[in-house]
Amino acid sequence: MPSTIFFYQTDEFQEYMINNRDLDYFVTAAQIMNLRLASQNLNITQPALSKSITRLEKELSIKLFKRAGRGLELTEAGRILYQRGLALQSSYHEITEVMNELSSGAGGIVRVGISGSSTQFLLPEICKMLQSQVPNMKLEIQIGMNDVLFTLLERHAIDIIIGPLVNYESPVVQIPVTADRVVVCASSDHPLAGKPTSLRELSRFGWILPAKTVSMRQWLDGIFYENHCPPPDVKVEISSLASVPGLIAKSGLLSFLSENILAEEEFISRLIRIDNDQLVMERRVGITWLEGAFLSPATQKVIEVTKAVGKKMQMESRRVLEE
Repeated sequence: MPSTIFFYQTDEFQEYMINNRDLDYFVTAAQIMNLRLASQNLNITQPALSKSITRLEKELSIKLFKRAGRGLELTEAGRILYQRGLALQSSYHEITEVMNELSSGAGGIVRVGISGSSTQFLLPEICKMLQSQVPNMKLEIQIGMNDVLFTLLERHAIDIIIGPLVNYESPVVQIPVTADRVVVCASSDHPLAGKPTSLRELSRFGWILPAKTVSMRQWLDGIFYENHCPPPDVKVEISSLASVPGLIAKSGLLSFLSENILAEEEFISRLIRIDNDQLVMERRVGITWLEGAFLSPATQKVIEVTKAVGKKMQMESRRVLEE
């Protein structure tokens, strides 16, 4: 017997029991807006799909589609039902995901967007701890700048972002886990290495920087503008700074990188901070997700581990300062 769901909508609908299969068929038809193609997609006949939609309209006592030339168009009620139907399908998926994770011992797949700098100093420790505590978990990682990652987050293509905490127009939840400083850097044999440098001097050399839509680049450009200096002469614009350290070491170009990266053993002898106190960007690094978003048990575990790694890093930093 087909399952039913309770549906309530104050504006267009009263209280009804809707056949779950009819609702799924309607959502597919509303996505494709062609009954023939929708029936093929559902692997049913077109008359069967038409009958399902008619049954749904009769149950709700309202039209869901209307003719628009040779095609179809959703009515206002149809648009509302389509939006609610998508939300219900998403809920079904989330419930299934939770059950699968619980049955496999809190494993599962977590889609993480992470900044280039965080891949260097946070990600290795996060992965190490997760493998120790939840070996059957899988991470799907997207590395990028904050603008690209947030677009993915809004599209629900990733679950969380690990990286610098920046202001977004959409409502989000943000949890700081550690601190970071971004500074000007170059190869150890750069002409500006080892001496105090002015903004005007820095503007005469070539740079490797992210796009202007990235908050870090906007902050950097703003400092030059506020001090009436030409902006950085960008020779290479790059979508992720994860691969930049090696490029800086060989290209002779300046860049703007986390001090955590400069402290990596691999780069200590190859890269150097350029001395300019105006271009030191203090920032918080943490976890971001959409307000009200569903967080699976596996995603909550990644958040818990990331917080633990951040706490551990802060304790080690304090210990080094005390020594």
